[in-house]
Amino acid sequence: MRITYDKRANALNVSIRPGVVAKTVEVAPEVLLDIDKKGRTLNLEILGAREKVGIRNFNTVQVGDIPVKLHAFA
Repeated sequence: MRITYDKRANALNVSIRPGVVAKTVEVAPEVLLDIDKKGRTLNLEILGAREKVGIRNFNTVQVGDIPVKLHAFA
C-alpha cells in the first residue's frame, strides 16, 4: 500500500494493489474508487483532501497503531 498527496490537485491517493483500472466509482462526493475487471479495489482517491481530512491531521495518517507520514508532491 502506498499513500501519496498531490498538493496541486489537493488529492490524497491510496494505492492498494497494482492492476488495470476497469472502472472508477464515485462512492461519496469527490471520493473515488478504481476497480479492476474482477471487482477488486485498486486505488482510493479523495479530492479536496485537506478540507476532508482536516489541516491538523494532514501530515500523517494512522494505519492501525502506526502513524505514517504522507509523501506530498507537486
